[in-house]
Amino acid sequence: MKIAGELLILTREHHSALSLANKCVNAVKAKDEVEIQTLCEKISQNFKMDFSEHFETEESTIFAFLSEKSADLARLCDDLTLEHQQLYKMAGELLDQPDSLEKFGKLLKTHARLENRELFPNIDLLSPKQRREILNSSAKHASATIYE
Repeated sequence: MKIAGELLILTREHHSALSLANKCVNAVKAKDEVEIQTLCEKISQNFKMDFSEHFETEESTIFAFLSEKSADLARLCDDLTLEHQQLYKMAGELLDQPDSLEKFGKLLKTHARLENRELFPNIDLLSPKQRREILNSSAKHASATIYE
């Protein structure tokens, strides 16, 4: 599937999110206590800062614009916004609840894939002005890839 130019930055950031998600799941599967602790510390300290601009861009542009196109898209955008909140909450609790690392990783993975596969293809429904707003908003930031 060809990725719209306006979504390239966000899609690259999803790649970083997927990499982090895989690290979480794999560390738990390997029962690597050192890696689990390291990931929990990094995520707990940095996740909100690293992903807040990404989430804000999605919510203030893509979600806002696509929610107006159909009831199904509005529901999907609402669900994705709730997942953003859930990811923030889980990330903040990982130091005290390292047993949640796998659940966090799985949610992050399904979330990024859902946006890539179900939401982003609908960008064609948006006006050129809206598409420029998405690009301008995402170009203002580039998520750190401290997890790679």
